[in-house]
Amino acid sequence: MKRKYKSKIIICISIVIITLLFFFIYIVNSLNHPFKVTNNKEFEIKSGDTLYGVISNLDSKGLIRNPIIIKAYVKYKKVPGNIKPGLYTLSSNLTVEKFINNINNGAFDKNTVFVTIPEGYDLLQIAELLDKKGVIAKEDFIKANNNYKLPNYINKNNNRKYKLEGYLFPDTYQLKKNMSGEKVINLMLTHFEKRFSALLKENNISLDKSKYDNIITMASIVEGEAKKDDERSIIASVFYNRLNKNMKLQSCATVEYALGYHKDKLYNKDLEIKSNYNTYYVNGLPAGPICNPGLKSIEAALKPKNTNYIYFVSNNDGTHFFTDNYKKFEEVKNITQGSN
Repeated sequence: MKRKYKSKIIICISIVIITLLFFFIYIVNSLNHPFKVTNNKEFEIKSGDTLYGVISNLDSKGLIRNPIIIKAYVKYKKVPGNIKPGLYTLSSNLTVEKFINNINNGAFDKNTVFVTIPEGYDLLQIAELLDKKGVIAKEDFIKANNNYKLPNYINKNNNRKYKLEGYLFPDTYQLKKNMSGEKVINLMLTHFEKRFSALLKENNISLDKSKYDNIITMASIVEGEAKKDDERSIIASVFYNRLNKNMKLQSCATVEYALGYHKDKLYNKDLEIKSNYNTYYVNGLPAGPICNPGLKSIEAALKPKNTNYIYFVSNNDGTHFFTDNYKKFEEVKNITQGSN
């Protein structure tokens, strides 16, 4: 009887040990191969996402074998929750430890490229930068611009050099190598719409979409002329005052865009170039934006300072002298030799 009882105990203990062993193996396997992917799978972490939230999101897409084990590991290891937004890659051999390390330290997808578009870059400069970063060939990006179906707030003016000029919002973008031009443009336009709408709301401005184009065109001129942030709204006021008096805008920045290159000094022959972008040649605004302005220049175009200024002269330190007196303007211009 005792022998039979001992046998039962041994069997029970054996079952418990085997069960624990299988459970241990399952846990180890779940930690070493936690993702149900055969080929590499991209996923995105957005700003504001939490570590537990990311795990739950991947689980909802059927990409995790056992989210409970991963969350238990995170809690046991006291993993910090400062994950970094970006594009990442899941693979079949990615361990939980490596996965967490990647998103904590920003070990992004190897094909991910961060591209910073400076304020005031024109479309050609953006195309060259994207080409240099390996995102898309310059010619392909320009072609995508030409073929892109324009949203209703962009003027479909066939006289424009580049249809999307002005709306490729300057910022840092997380892109992919060998990305299509349409996808890059979609990202930039979406970002423009988001930032522009937020700016309108912040300033309690209601603006019909048909007016967007004039605002962005004016903002691009301000971006091309201004060097100091505190002068942007003043420069905007000068150009609006000229428009109100039916004067030509006479912006040197528009001349450079018409020429297609920057010049340290413009001569009279440059000002005479026959282009619908040259505001020494045409009345009113140019055919479209001359660059892609930043938020501060857009805000200046929306909220120009209330001044009587009609003239301004560039100083050597990047500031400007402003006046409504032509005689004073000429005096200062003759001294600085940097007039507008």
